[in-house]
Amino acid sequence: MDAPSASSAVAAAAPAARMDLPLFREIPGHYAPTPFYLTDDMYGGLCLELAGGELSDKVGKPVADPHTHECPEIYLLLSPNPGGGVIEVVADGRHHTLTSPATFFIPAGTVHHFVTRKAEPGTYCLGLLLTGSTQR
Repeated sequence: MDAPSASSAVAAAAPAARMDLPLFREIPGHYAPTPFYLTDDMYGGLCLELAGGELSDKVGKPVADPHTHECPEIYLLLSPNPGGGVIEVVADGRHHTLTSPATFFIPAGTVHHFVTRKAEPGTYCLGLLLTGSTQR
């Protein structure tokens, strides 16, 4: 009989909960520890990470210097009301304005950062880092 694959082992695992979130990690280029809600070492090994947080106290304040990641990243901009959040993303020197709800794909190796321009309370920007992506 063949041994189960890693993906089937994860799928067959019992349901589990984490109550110690967020986990704060130092990320090169970021001004403060970054809150993570999913990491690639959770639940038997995930192929993604989810980081970010609430933005209403960050209007006009960059959270990081321009930086890169070895994996693709997708920003998710969410707010209680449509248009309640606006961020300016700079990716490889090009400026993009996102208004919530919005997503933005950042390929691996892209120099990027963002500045919050508007954020009603309850506005979040989450970064989904695709750590197991074949696009590394």
